[in-house]
Amino acid sequence: MKQISKYDIPEDLQTRLRPIIIDADISKTMQLLSLLSKPDALKIFMTAKDGIESTTNTPSQMGLTKKQYYIRLKQLVLSGLLTKQDTVYTHTVFGSVIYQNYLTKLVEEVRNSKFLEMVEMLKQSPKFSKKDVEDVSFKARASWAHPSKPDMK
Repeated sequence: MKQISKYDIPEDLQTRLRPIIIDADISKTMQLLSLLSKPDALKIFMTAKDGIESTTNTPSQMGLTKKQYYIRLKQLVLSGLLTKQDTVYTHTVFGSVIYQNYLTKLVEEVRNSKFLEMVEMLKQSPKFSKKDVEDVSFKARASWAHPSKPDMK
């Protein structure tokens, strides 16, 4: 079967299809966010980073019922986030991208939310200029990205 590229589709048709494609992307994004908003699905997805061995004990080891585990596992596989290789469930390439580029960053920002709340308060204060607040925020973020090594004297 021949693959169709965007160059095979007349430009006026591409223009008419663009909103439909965007709607499909939004729908897929909403489905993924909905799935990952479920604590048991998120737990399985986060654990799958290192691989989840498919055994009869796996659901109870994760603190889930068999029904919870298998329903969410199936949803994660069907959504394209997980795949089964032999007896191990792991992230697909797409799942790895979502995990590394979004979930880990989201968890990091949640951990830093207290600091971000303080920056927000500084922004509202007339005592500090916008540049002062940006400098504090930039320096703090730089230290998070490159924590200083302890002095080993």
